[in-house]
Amino acid sequence: MDADQLLADAALEASPVVANNAMNRLRGLRGANSYAKELGFDPVERLRARSSVPSWLDLCCGSGRALAEAAAAFGDRDVTLVGVDLVEFFTPAPPGRPLLVADLDLAEVVTGDPGALRRDLRAAGFEYDARRRRIIRRGPGTASLPYRYLGADDRAGAGYTGQPSVRSHYARESG
Repeated sequence: MDADQLLADAALEASPVVANNAMNRLRGLRGANSYAKELGFDPVERLRARSSVPSWLDLCCGSGRALAEAAAAFGDRDVTLVGVDLVEFFTPAPPGRPLLVADLDLAEVVTGDPGALRRDLRAAGFEYDARRRRIIRRGPGTASLPYRYLGADDRAGAGYTGQPSVRSHYARESG
């Protein structure tokens, strides 16, 4: 796809695909439209069992509703909850709250070289489960990937969930 066909940020934010509530825009922690249902486990219980200081990075978190619910579930416990989404329509988080399982379909991340993207993710400390389309990072750390965002295409069609999806386009920076 040519760069001139990619959507500008304002057009992307107004796109019905990005604003699709049937995806995870309003996904909660538990219940019918939840991470517990999608992942097959309760994220808070998994984090409580695995780490003394849990952390959750939720990529494409929608409104961040599940993160706000997780913050409330952890109460005063030391935990790091981070949400990232293309559109900033976030649910307010409880005060004083600074986790890691994320769904990621690499087919929706266009770089021109999917093999290089996987290698770069691995070099940055991430694991990628292609069958589950899940990215994993264990333990604390800072990650940097050599990619520059070019734009996105909301006409990509259905993603692996069957819902309309957005393909994000990136250029790999040399060096």
